[in-house]
Amino acid sequence: MKSGERIEFSFWEAGCLIWVGAKDLCGLPYQEFCNLIWGNEPEKIKPFILENPAFLAMNLYQDDGYRVRVVMGELNPQETEEWVARVRWKLDLSCGAMVVSGILDEDEEEFQNLPSAEEIEDGDGLQCYVEVPPGIYQIEIYSYAPGDLSTGWGQITNPKLFRPQPGIEPESIKDYFLRTRQPEEMTAWIGYEITEDEKKKREFYQAAVEENYIDFIIRLSPVVEDLPVPKLEADGGVAWEFRKPEKCPLGIVGMKG
Repeated sequence: MKSGERIEFSFWEAGCLIWVGAKDLCGLPYQEFCNLIWGNEPEKIKPFILENPAFLAMNLYQDDGYRVRVVMGELNPQETEEWVARVRWKLDLSCGAMVVSGILDEDEEEFQNLPSAEEIEDGDGLQCYVEVPPGIYQIEIYSYAPGDLSTGWGQITNPKLFRPQPGIEPESIKDYFLRTRQPEEMTAWIGYEITEDEKKKREFYQAAVEENYIDFIIRLSPVVEDLPVPKLEADGGVAWEFRKPEKCPLGIVGMKG
């Protein structure tokens, strides 16, 4: 990838996580990496995240597949406005390749022979890598409605299941949309969520499926000096930062191909 470029791909299934890292794991043996992730010992993981940033792993609340967009450079206004959860930190990609994965497979040979993002059939993979100019990057992983798996969207619209973080005011999708948007802005997935007409509901559902909404955006950019140190969860996963967007998200539509 070059500055200003974007690439998209999707995984048909994931293992309740999304992780990104250097393809060579900055010299960390693959089996040791797996043991670190499985070991639930954040003190052992910290050096490989905070000091020698080889990977970042984030927990998801269920094992659905997801669609990813990688952006080298600036986000557009909609991408900036609509995220409901994010992680920000640094990643050492001196090897020139970034892994994006939804699984941890102990088969080292399979990991060493990962397909590139351009090679995988869309929706037919579990992990891949993206070539980038070698260097150390600021990396931001953003999660979006309607397919958000971080719990961020659920904290807003389903507080009985997902306990809201401080500062997040729960609200129904219908109320959120009508309060902050105009009727003509209604997208297919929102129509599906708020309509009471069964025929229209089926039509909205089919239209929403065809849009291939983006679940995660991974942004790479130059490292900034005041980048806040991320918090780690009890199992060593990097904690999401949650927020409620000012306006109800409309959903990031996947690129047509």
